Amino acid sequence: EKRDIPMYFFRITRYADELLSGLDTLPGWPERVKTMQANWIGKSVGVRFAFPHQLDGKDEQLWVFTTRADTIMGVTFCAVAAEHPLATRAAQNNPALAAFIAECKQGSVAEADMATMEKKGMDTGFKVTHPLTGEQVPVWVGNYVLMSYGEGAVMAVPAHDERDFGFAQKYGLPIRQVIGEKGEGGRDKGFSTDAWEEWYASKAGYCVNSGKYDGLGYEAAVDAIAADLAAKGLGEKKTQFRLRDWGISRQRYWGCPIPIIHCDACGDVPVPAEQLPVVLPEDVVPAPATRSTSAPTSSTAPARNAAARRGARPIPWIPSWSPRGTTRVMPAPTFKAACWTNGRTNGCRSTSTSAASSTPSCICCMRASSTS
Repeated sequence: EKRDIPMYFFRITRYADELLSGLDTLPGWPERVKTMQANWIGKSVGVRFAFPHQLDGKDEQLWVFTTRADTIMGVTFCAVAAEHPLATRAAQNNPALAAFIAECKQGSVAEADMATMEKKGMDTGFKVTHPLTGEQVPVWVGNYVLMSYGEGAVMAVPAHDERDFGFAQKYGLPIRQVIGEKGEGGRDKGFSTDAWEEWYASKAGYCVNSGKYDGLGYEAAVDAIAADLAAKGLGEKKTQFRLRDWGISRQRYWGCPIPIIHCDACGDVPVPAEQLPVVLPEDVVPAPATRSTSAPTSSTAPARNAAARRGARPIPWIPSWSPRGTTRVMPAPTFKAACWTNGRTNGCRSTSTSAASSTPSCICCMRASSTS
């Protein structure tokens, strides 16, 4: 089952471009490995745009990202992930849709599994407005749409996407050709909705049945459409990555403590730099065999004699891979602080002792305060 679980992450997405360009500076790495890494980072240049709609009397927008803006005139439906807010809203008064969404949440999120699984969907009953034609476009929930990628919603162009083509055939949705291609002798290749052909997804063609964009090639069409969407305040060009932030929370008593303190007065605040690294306490009593052994989640702040709390999840040890494929394990950098309480009740303020002190103190509030 797919669930939202609060945890800590390394924001590696901030360095996506640097990680990608850095692949060219790795001597001795096999090309196939660097290609795998580049695909994992997954840089895509496209257009992010919105389908306006009304919901509960309010003007809303359904945002999508696409690398094939040249096919926008062929959109015949939109699909959203089961976890998308629009799907949740639609399911409130639709038990059948709610049951389908629950079924989708039981499925795998692995891309390999999603590529081969049966594509299923259900109409939400909602419609959004095509940003360029004004046409009303139905919104479906699709089990093949990932909430974690892009906007959790996709524009569906069955004529030029194999996945959408099969989905439209299964549910009787319109298939509208908007890309043509020349064949032998300079003749237009024939298009049929009966069976998928590889050239339907080609970027080597030109726009057809697309009004003012007819005859434009891929790049020219994307530029023109992006400009028109921008003029309407409904879209812009954007670079997106498949790379996701690295979830580092673990529930076992290993690795190093995450240097974040949970304060009821100030929220989540970092341990001061001068009190790093944090180290695991050595007087932990293991939990019963039926439970995992994790670091303690409660303590007492001696400076205020107040109950305190902190997260139980440490950072795991970090594996690193050599170019030859052998694996070695590198311990994550440890963190050290004068206090292991990581949080406490309201009323506490900046009170801490030296990191060298053997007596822990509460350091969760770093703000200046008149309270001693």
